[in-house]
Amino acid sequence: METFIRFRINKEKLNLLDANIQVTAGDHSFATIVLPLDNNNKDSRHQIEEIVDGRAYYDWDVFYKYTDEEIAEARLFRVRINKTVEPCGEECGTVYDDGPSCPICGAGRVQKGPLILSKLPSLGKVDVCKTIGGEIIVSKRFQKLVGKYSLQGMIFLPILVKGIPSPHAMQLTVKDSVIVSHETRFGIDYFDSVNIPCSDERKINICGHEITMSKEIYVCPNQDLMGLNLLSELYINEESYLSHSFDLARTAQYVGVKRGMLRPEPLYVCTKEFYEMVKHEKILGMDFEIAKIVTTK
Repeated sequence: METFIRFRINKEKLNLLDANIQVTAGDHSFATIVLPLDNNNKDSRHQIEEIVDGRAYYDWDVFYKYTDEEIAEARLFRVRINKTVEPCGEECGTVYDDGPSCPICGAGRVQKGPLILSKLPSLGKVDVCKTIGGEIIVSKRFQKLVGKYSLQGMIFLPILVKGIPSPHAMQLTVKDSVIVSHETRFGIDYFDSVNIPCSDERKINICGHEITMSKEIYVCPNQDLMGLNLLSELYINEESYLSHSFDLARTAQYVGVKRGMLRPEPLYVCTKEFYEMVKHEKILGMDFEIAKIVTTK
């Protein structure tokens, strides 16, 4: 396995980096830089960290490249949905029950009734996406393939658009949950990996107006919210993995933050059968990482 870190950085700051740091992609304002996560490019990462402090930094993610042998031996995969769309249910009248949610971090809110949207987000060429509120939307093609392959653990619910069930897409929910093992690391970001429990209340200036930003909870004492971001591979408790029969499940613990329409979200894992179906049928909208199963005995 090889580990890589990918940064998106303001193009105006690229002149602060050494010429040997290659830009792999970009758009009109941001450049993408991919570096192997090893000791050979510590200086490059240090330079990027310096311009991050200068607010030139947009976002980052860690990803992995596996050998064919590692893929063949894997029993469980983390599922990453790589397209996020708007609007979300909360903006459009979807009803939620906050009663079961954690009063500290907001994790665990329950949707009551169908997902209501003012318009159906364009799936484009993908079969899977999620809203900024965490609701998963899938194509009817995806739903049919799950049935064709007899995959377990998934529930498909109607999406109401202007009061009418969409003929093109469904909401995907999952029945089973697995427990994240303590080997999994969470933190603020790649350069500030300390898993602090919360932010400080702070004031920011927006268009000449001073706005007070409330304290945000990143690690909940109730142990349901684990951190703002996942920083490592995902490790799953073997006992919880073996206690269910599923092809797609969510984690019992959450990651993220309650902020506006955002809510803490679970991570998702799937079996080899689900992974192979997605690859064979060329379902678009998901990436995979190997999830490690940890024996607790």
